Amino acid sequence: MSFKLKAVTAISAVALSFVGVTANASPAQAVGGCPSGKLCLYAGTDYTKLWFTAASTNACYRLLDYGLWHGVKSYVNNLPVNAVMYYFPRTPLGTIRPGGFSSDTGNSLIATSSEIACMGAAQP
Repeated sequence: MSFKLKAVTAISAVALSFVGVTANASPAQAVGGCPSGKLCLYAGTDYTKLWFTAASTNACYRLLDYGLWHGVKSYVNNLPVNAVMYYFPRTPLGTIRPGGFSSDTGNSLIATSSEIACMGAAQP
């Protein structure tokens, strides 16, 4: 086998292994700077103003206690469970699925009215 053929084969193998690794990466882990195993809620669009993170898979949090007075403008859910957003006391506004992310929640209810976040089976 010639040197050129060996070099091309080696480079192709490295390139294919890199593509395999990047193709298998979770999209949510690739955005927002949110650590794996966390729910990250941002007060700004494009994953700016990270004001809330949670690692619990069965708890509720009052977002107003964390400074999210005007809802959630972007989010990343790296938890293995849903995160349900509520308006006080128990009105569900939307669900952020595992692996879900958004750089701009726009004028959705999550963006304007989220007051409580519950993960997993927890309810307010």
